[in-house]
Amino acid sequence: MMHLLRPPRGSSALCAHPAVRNVNDIQTAQLSVTEKLCQRIAASTGAPMTLVAVIVFQIIWICVGQITKMDPFPFVFMLTVSNVIQLVLIVVVAVAGRQQSQHDTIRADEDHATISRLLYHQQAQEMLLLQIAEKAGIDTAELRATITELAQPDVPKASPPS
Repeated sequence: MMHLLRPPRGSSALCAHPAVRNVNDIQTAQLSVTEKLCQRIAASTGAPMTLVAVIVFQIIWICVGQITKMDPFPFVFMLTVSNVIQLVLIVVVAVAGRQQSQHDTIRADEDHATISRLLYHQQAQEMLLLQIAEKAGIDTAELRATITELAQPDVPKASPPS
C-alpha cells in the first residue's frame, strides 16, 4: 500500500506530494523508556484475562489463608498487598491517560496539516480548471460564483425563539 503514496519514478517535483505521517510512529519516538513501560503495564492490566487472574488469585489466597491460618478473615495482609498494587496502578493509568491525550493532540495536528494540504491542492486544481475553461472559451461566471460561495465560512443560523 505504501507504493501508492509515493510518486512514480522520474516524476517531477510537482507530483511529489508528502505522504501522510504515521501518528503512532511520531508518538512512539517521543516516549521515554519509563513511559513505554507504563504503556505496556496499562495495556496488560486492562485486559480481561487480568481480571480473571486477579479473581482466581484472590480465591486461592482466601482458601490457602483459611486452611493455613496465615491470613485469616478479614484477610488484612491480602488487602494490604492489593492496596499497594492499586496505588502503583493508579500512577500507571494516569501516565497512560496522559500519553493517550498526547496521542490525540498529535493526531489532531497531523489531521489538520493533511486536510490543509488537500484543500490547497484542491484550490490549485480549481484555479487550473477555471483557467483551462476560460482559454477554451467557456463561460465560468456561474462556476466562479459557486466556488466563491463554497469558500465562505458557514455562519451559524439563529435558532427560532421557543
